Amino acid sequence: MKKIGIIGTRKRNIRTDYQIVHDAFFEIYEDGDWIVSGHCPKGGDAFAEKIAFDYGIPILLFPPKKHTAKEYFARNTLIAQNSDFIISCLVRPSESIDDVLSRDSGGSEDTLKKFVKLNTKERIIIV
Repeated sequence: MKKIGIIGTRKRNIRTDYQIVHDAFFEIYEDGDWIVSGHCPKGGDAFAEKIAFDYGIPILLFPPKKHTAKEYFARNTLIAQNSDFIISCLVRPSESIDDVLSRDSGGSEDTLKKFVKLNTKERIIIV
């Protein structure tokens, strides 16, 4: 059993984006796996919850306790610590993982940096 984190920008929130995340998820999913998400109502987090609900897959949610930057970054840490793989729906999916990790621009990048400290870049799927 592995835990697959699904994260991403709120700016990619259309059906096509969902389908890309869905397909990437089911390329690595095996029966018994879990989903990990930050419980945002848009983008990658919403896609994670839809997949979990539609397919009866267990999901571990880490919503921020308060809507502050500190709590969002704490939530990112929990996602990174509790995921064996991460699927990240980024604004610029054509970028390499090294390009993404070199930026300090947002929550997805923060989560990925924390994940790489605990795992390897090869366990990140950018869509």
